[in-house]
Amino acid sequence: MPFLTDDDRPLDELLLAQRPDDGHRFQVRAPFAYLDPVGGQRYEVPVQDAASSPGDAGDGAAGSDLASVPSALWGLIASYGRQSAPALLHDHRSAVAAGLGDRRAALAQRRVDDRVFRTALREQGVPVLRTAVMWAWVSADRERQFGGAAGVLFVAQAVLGGLVVAGASVAAFWNPLWLVLLAVVALAGLAWGRLAAPQLVLAFSLGWLGPFALVQFAAIVPFRLVEAFVELVSGGDPAGVWRPTLR
Repeated sequence: MPFLTDDDRPLDELLLAQRPDDGHRFQVRAPFAYLDPVGGQRYEVPVQDAASSPGDAGDGAAGSDLASVPSALWGLIASYGRQSAPALLHDHRSAVAAGLGDRRAALAQRRVDDRVFRTALREQGVPVLRTAVMWAWVSADRERQFGGAAGVLFVAQAVLGGLVVAGASVAAFWNPLWLVLLAVVALAGLAWGRLAAPQLVLAFSLGWLGPFALVQFAAIVPFRLVEAFVELVSGGDPAGVWRPTLR
């Protein structure tokens, strides 16, 4: 079992504190470790300071939102579950990389850590497609945050590629020749070399899975708007309906 307690027993529980009690962030209350079967390295996830607040800096002191999935999409990919331990590990490693203070060093470190995240997800039994999508999205966030102009281009191409994939897939019902555009998107993605895999996953997942996400948003937005109106007329906080809630 790749995840271990601090005394090297198989990890059979995650001890977390929800802070504040009506918030959406969690802090690790018992340390654990991960043994990477690819690189052979041991990664430690320490206890997070209970005295820190969500705005504090440091090695993950602000805590984690577990898997960073928008609440409207939890019906597709939950924020917790088999992915919880890998997500906590990844959040801690991301904080460590950001704390290096050097963009190039942080980018190099995050590329390693994102691969470890993908490996950990698979070892926890997360399905292949879900693992690929989660890994591609953290890769996109990494390139955006630390990749400079090339990172912005990487994300922009993925979004454009997703739109092309979606449009070509729909248009192919009338004329199959539109599917040629899928090859164009694939070739453009391959041009990224070692970043080709996340680029391709991003473009094709946006194109083929994006409509399901839009349906999720379309279903939840009207309900949230009704909630906001009721809060407004009852003297509550309309903005609060967009946050994950305890009840």
